[in-house]
Amino acid sequence: MQKKKILFYHPFFKDGGVEKTNLLISEKLAKKYEVFFISNYFSNKFESDFKRIGIKKIKLNSKRTIFSFFELSKIFKKLKPDIIIPIQMHANVLVLAVNKFLFNNTLKVVCCERLSIEKFKHTFIKGRVIIFLASLLYKNAKKIICNSKDLANEFKKISKEKNVVFIYNPTLKLDYQKLSKEFTIRKKPFFNKNKPILFSLGRLDEVKNQMMLLKAFNEIKKKIRCDIVLMGDGKAKKKLIEYAKENKFNENLYIFKFKKNPFPYLLKSDLFILTSNYEGLPNVLIESMSLNKPIISTNCPTGPREILLNGKAGFLVKKNDHIDLSKKIELFFNNRKIFIVKKKFYKKSLSKFSAGESLNKYNKIIEKLINGAPARS
Repeated sequence: MQKKKILFYHPFFKDGGVEKTNLLISEKLAKKYEVFFISNYFSNKFESDFKRIGIKKIKLNSKRTIFSFFELSKIFKKLKPDIIIPIQMHANVLVLAVNKFLFNNTLKVVCCERLSIEKFKHTFIKGRVIIFLASLLYKNAKKIICNSKDLANEFKKISKEKNVVFIYNPTLKLDYQKLSKEFTIRKKPFFNKNKPILFSLGRLDEVKNQMMLLKAFNEIKKKIRCDIVLMGDGKAKKKLIEYAKENKFNENLYIFKFKKNPFPYLLKSDLFILTSNYEGLPNVLIESMSLNKPIISTNCPTGPREILLNGKAGFLVKKNDHIDLSKKIELFFNNRKIFIVKKKFYKKSLSKFSAGESLNKYNKIIEKLINGAPARS
C-alpha cells in the first residue's frame, strides 16, 4: 500500500534549533509516512540527516517566500499531499493563501509556529501585513501548533482558540552527555583553558542580539577575567568584531562557525548566556540545562520564562538591557552559590520536555487528520 505523504515547507532551512526540531519530528513521522521537505534554501549542514531519515528534498527556484505562491501550488497539485506542514508565520500565511485561492481550502494544513508574534510587530509594515493576513487565514488551518504555552496564548488572540495547541520541542531525544564527549577541542580558548568562558550559541543577528552580551562585558571588563565565545553564522559577525576592537577586548572574543555538534564546547564553558529579543522555545536553554550549565537569559517572548520556571532555574534579565545582564554576570563571578541553587530546579524543568511525549502528540494529530477524524489536542 502506498504511504501517505507529508510535506514540510520551511522557507530557509539553515542551521538553528528550528531545523533540528523539524528533523526530530520528521524522523518520527518518516517511519510511517513519506516525508518531503520543501525549501527556498537548504543548508548542507544536515545533509546526512536527510539521507539517514529518508526525507525527499524539493528546492524551489524562487529565492524569496513571497514569490513561491505558484511554484508551491504546482507541487501540491503534482504530489497531492495528505498533510502540509509549513513552518513560521510568513510560510503559514503563504500556504494558507494558496489553499484558499487555488484549492478552495481542500488541503489539510497544520501550521507550526516557532517565534513570538512580537517579532513581527517590530518589523514595521511587512510584519504587520503578515499578522493581518494571519488573522484572516489562520481560521482555515486544521491546527496551529506552537512550541510553548506563552506562544500559544499569543496565537489564540489572532485565530480560533480551539485551533491552537502547544507541544514542547522534542529536544531531549538527543543524548547531550554523550554528544558533549564526542571529541576533544584543540582550539583556544578551550584548549589549555586558563579563564572562565561565557558561551552563547545561535545565529549572529539582531534577533539573537549577541551585541547585548558584548556591551554587558564592556561594562565590567576591568572587574572580571574571562573569555567570550559566540558560536553561529550571520550578518552581525562583522559588527560584533568591530565593537570588540573599538572597546579593546577583541583578544577576549572568539567567534566559531556553526557546529552540528556544539556540545563539547558548551560542556567546557562556565556560563551559558541567551540574549535573544524574541524566541518561541529556545532549545539551547534545555540543552544547557541537560549539561548542568548555569544560565542567564533574557526574559523575551516567548519560552525562557517557561523553561527557567519563572527564574527559579536560571536568571532572567530584561530584554536588550545590557546593564542588567552585566550585573548578573558579575554576580556569577562573585557568588556562584546562587547559580548552583538554581540548578537544583533543572530536573523539575527538564521533565516537561520528554521527547516521547512531544513526538507522540505530533503523531496523534497527524494520524487523526489523515484518517479523517477531527483533530484534538
